[in-house]
Amino acid sequence: MKNKAFIGLILTLLLIGILALGFYIQRADGAKPPATEWNKTYGRANSEVARSVIQTSDGGYLLAGQTQSFGAGGQDFWLVKTDGSGNIEWNKTYGGTKNDIAFSVVETSGGGYASTGRTNSFGLGIADFWLVKVDSSGGHEWNKTYGGTDVDAARCVVQTSDGGYILTGETNSFGAGDTDFWLVKVDSSGGQEWNK
Repeated sequence: MKNKAFIGLILTLLLIGILALGFYIQRADGAKPPATEWNKTYGRANSEVARSVIQTSDGGYLLAGQTQSFGAGGQDFWLVKTDGSGNIEWNKTYGGTKNDIAFSVVETSGGGYASTGRTNSFGLGIADFWLVKVDSSGGHEWNKTYGGTDVDAARCVVQTSDGGYILTGETNSFGAGDTDFWLVKVDSSGGQEWNK
């Protein structure tokens, strides 16, 4: 029994030594990490957090998250649209006087964007799933909340082949436990079709 443990220890140390040698050889050959093409910051004196980024069909980027520097109060959904070099083309906030946080964004097939997250400003409960649909310039088209009387937060949105959306996240309002997975399917106007 002691021999097997000793052999296992020797083999583990040998493997660690081989890995360390491999890292040393990689570093000794002079390879450098790729150069940074550019970097940008967005925000003001208060707290801003980007939680999702997508590359848009025009080669730019769209960031989704939250801001305390802009908007109606508390934290608001914040979408920042940039060109391919990170220069701001537009930025918009969506929310009420409480905390509203965007966790995910998708470019929609009909033009524009859909972002989802959590709202404390609107809905039935402490926090609800919130889906915000905007046009290609960030202009508000519609928004919908989904949830119960407790805390529900959407973490991801995907556009479905029928033009609707599927949202996923966590719910404390429904299900069997303290916090459960929650999947919500809505149509192209945000009308709920089903949830599980």
